[in-house]
Amino acid sequence: MIAAVEGVITKKEPGFAVLKTVGGVSYGIIISLNTSANLTKGEKVELITTPVIREDANLLYGFLDVKEQKMFEVLIKVSGIGPSTAMAVCSSLSATSFTNAVINGDVATLTTVPGIGPKTARKMLAELSDAKLISEEGVESYKNESALALESLGFKRDKILKVLSTCSSTNTSDLIKEALKKLA
Repeated sequence: MIAAVEGVITKKEPGFAVLKTVGGVSYGIIISLNTSANLTKGEKVELITTPVIREDANLLYGFLDVKEQKMFEVLIKVSGIGPSTAMAVCSSLSATSFTNAVINGDVATLTTVPGIGPKTARKMLAELSDAKLISEEGVESYKNESALALESLGFKRDKILKVLSTCSSTNTSDLIKEALKKLA
């Protein structure tokens, strides 16, 4: 697996760059518009990569930011969302904006991405693991544990996350009790 590629940018287009390594090998890497805006032809750069291997192609997707790469990898795991659509999301939304949209169940933000309509946005929200996204954003583990416990009781993720954001408790058991009062 190719985890990263370091080299000089010999060709840059919106959504695509060619990096020539010190060893003389040039890699064609698909990049987001956000990454493309931060690159200059002729500069030396290291792109963190995610390889996508299909029957007809071996593709490399490159990122300057680890959060953007994680967002891409989470998106391609959603059924019906391929690498092209995931890259469109990476080009349109920052990792923070995307995470906030998922946590808040914000269909409107997701539909601003070209190629994503309300139906696809709702499907993305339904399939994405909020607990995983929250833990990656550095939220305390007791909030994550509380969200998972409330979800196991049958409450909807979007409601749970909205209620938890209004709670003031600082440990799992008190937070669950406080959230249950507000959810009831």
